[in-house]
Amino acid sequence: MTLGFAAVTAFALLSYVNPEVGGFRAAPHGSPAAAAAQEDVKEAAKVATPAPEGHFLTTPVQRGSLEQVITATGTVQPVDTVEVGSQLAGQIAKLYVDFNDRVRLGEPLAELDPRSFLAKVEENRAALAMAVASVTVQQARLDRVRVDLDNARGNKAVLQAKLESAQAVQLAAERNLERKVALRSREVTSAAALEEAQTDLAARKAQTREASTLLDLNGFAVEAAVAEVRRLEAELTQARAAVPQRQASLRGAEIDLDRTVIRAPTDGVVVGRFVNQGQTLAAGLEVRTAFNIAKNLAEMEVHARVDETDIGRVAAGQRATFGVDAYPGRRFEAVVRQVRKAPLVTQNVVTYTVVLKTDNRDGLLLPGMTALVKLTIHKDADVLKVPLAALRFSPEGMAPRDPAAPAVWVRAPDGRLEPVRVEIGATSADLVALRAAGRLAEGSEVVVGQAEAPAGRRLFGVRLGF
Repeated sequence: MTLGFAAVTAFALLSYVNPEVGGFRAAPHGSPAAAAAQEDVKEAAKVATPAPEGHFLTTPVQRGSLEQVITATGTVQPVDTVEVGSQLAGQIAKLYVDFNDRVRLGEPLAELDPRSFLAKVEENRAALAMAVASVTVQQARLDRVRVDLDNARGNKAVLQAKLESAQAVQLAAERNLERKVALRSREVTSAAALEEAQTDLAARKAQTREASTLLDLNGFAVEAAVAEVRRLEAELTQARAAVPQRQASLRGAEIDLDRTVIRAPTDGVVVGRFVNQGQTLAAGLEVRTAFNIAKNLAEMEVHARVDETDIGRVAAGQRATFGVDAYPGRRFEAVVRQVRKAPLVTQNVVTYTVVLKTDNRDGLLLPGMTALVKLTIHKDADVLKVPLAALRFSPEGMAPRDPAAPAVWVRAPDGRLEPVRVEIGATSADLVALRAAGRLAEGSEVVVGQAEAPAGRRLFGVRLGF
């Protein structure tokens, strides 16, 4: 059977008006071929034209809660980790703990070779004993000199009395000589008596000079004793000051000896060990870390890195969930504890650290695990929600949708598409909550896209249908 071009065209137009003619289906709404056929059959087409069933994809409006989330990656960390090191240089003589061991406050972790530190303690003890003995010796010398000073001061009074006595005797001898001279001038006494008086006066003067000299020497002795007392008092003060100095040196040596045993500064679990038995710890400006102790693994933290474009929507107290590769499909609950203000820049990408706390009483989470975090920044409860595709959809021939006036499209009873203005709330990866849904209700069908047009049929090489 052969059909002319006009017959084929008329058949095609008739096929559009009556879809059942010839057993062919109508051309899909909105295709270029259908639009051309409509121009031949009708003068104009309305924007919301009737559309045969199945040409648009629809989905029902749902009711429930919707969360708006931010995704980020991070690592699981202990809440508080203490780095334990040695302040001394020396060789590790003993190791008492290993990885994963639980330790208590003050429990020995390792021990350095203590022999050189023991020697320093003994040396400082001997120095302290010498300092104490020096104080005793200096005190004895001072006491002896003070006795000498007291004796010298006592002798001064005696010598002063002797001088005064000698001076009195000398005065009597001088008067006796004067009488003898007067008597001799009158020849009342003999020359021998005069000479005897003169000799006695000379002897008395000698005694006075001797007493005066002894008194002067005593004064010099007193001054010397006073100076000696002062010197010995200074030496005693110095010796006494050396005692606490030696005591401090001894305490320092004993502290160093105690530090040869590296002890746990807190209760916890050993999550890191960086020394081996026989290893030498060299002296340096920084304390070398020997162990890492996690205080409490029953509560962990997740340090998530959030992009700078999202960090403004993150705040303490927000809830989150995260997963780790060790437990596929399991989600762990967490809460934002801190948003750190210090930026992290990696290849010009700026992120910020968000610290989340999570319960780990079951011990499943281990330090260092990689976590994929979903932060809930907004949640709408008991709301209508539709796919994001419903908001993006716009029928062909319509002006681009206005982001400030969101709308979804629904089928009218007569088959036309009609827009329904809505007010959107929280948005997830594929759904959006409707704070104001217009005439939409749970179960209402909204258009999310246009079905792909079926392939046209051909008769003798000519396409029939659109």
